Amino acid sequence: MKKIFLFAGLSFLLVGCGQGTNEATAEGDRAGSETNERENWPETLRFADTGLEGLEELQREFGPFKDALEEVLDIEIEFFAVNDRIIGATALEYDQVDVLLAGPSEYAQIKSVVPGAEPIVGIERADYHAAIIVHEDSEYQTLEDIKGTTVAMKDAGSTSGHIGPSQILIEAGFDLDRDVSIQLLDGARIEAFKNHDVEVLATGIKDYQQMVEEDGEGKYRLLAEGEPLPNDLFVASPALDDGFVEELTAAILENQDVILSSILETGENDKYLEGQFVDAEDADYDSMREAYRVLGMELD
Repeated sequence: MKKIFLFAGLSFLLVGCGQGTNEATAEGDRAGSETNERENWPETLRFADTGLEGLEELQREFGPFKDALEEVLDIEIEFFAVNDRIIGATALEYDQVDVLLAGPSEYAQIKSVVPGAEPIVGIERADYHAAIIVHEDSEYQTLEDIKGTTVAMKDAGSTSGHIGPSQILIEAGFDLDRDVSIQLLDGARIEAFKNHDVEVLATGIKDYQQMVEEDGEGKYRLLAEGEPLPNDLFVASPALDDGFVEELTAAILENQDVILSSILETGENDKYLEGQFVDAEDADYDSMREAYRVLGMELD
């Protein structure tokens, strides 16, 4: 009996040791696999937003987003400031930035300059379309009536403030060089309209909603509204490893509640309220390319 007991004990000891060794080996393999998967990851991920000018503004609006993405990816995020929409494409072209947050129009420009740039994830926005606005007491009742007038828009290349409104007019049969005088007034466009310096405002529907909220009903009238515009999106540099881009895409989609909340936290990105992250495909932005072509601003 004692002999059998000793053999049983020895057998148990050997099995126990074997299990411990196997578990340690498995843990080592997993650690090694994770290390191999991350060996092509950037040490620091450089991020920019094409719609913001300057580092201070970027830090103010996207500080919580930076913290959230660092936590999700376990990687350092570094801000890269751009001065205008075009600089973002140039920064991507010369490997100065890894990920851009861009509007649909900007993405079409970026892709023409950096063909290897790839969409990562789109941000679906509520009420994202352009509109043509007049004063409530305006004599203009149809789009045809505004021929011969001056129309205030945002800045060149703005999706909802230039490309979208131009699409509305072109689809209505307007020759933009002859039928209207377009003034790209950027941040001054709304005040110019309110002060009657211009009688027609062509901009995003959110601007109309904000004006009504500020000044009350019965002051402004929608003359026309455009179709929904493509989503904003995160764009990846072609220099990034494909495996990392896949992991980044999955991480954003799987943690979208946390990451989207971080973008909204500062109160500076209310355009993304009620938004969500969605898959993004290059073909989603063909309408932007067509708009540029019709406007005589054909991309390469």
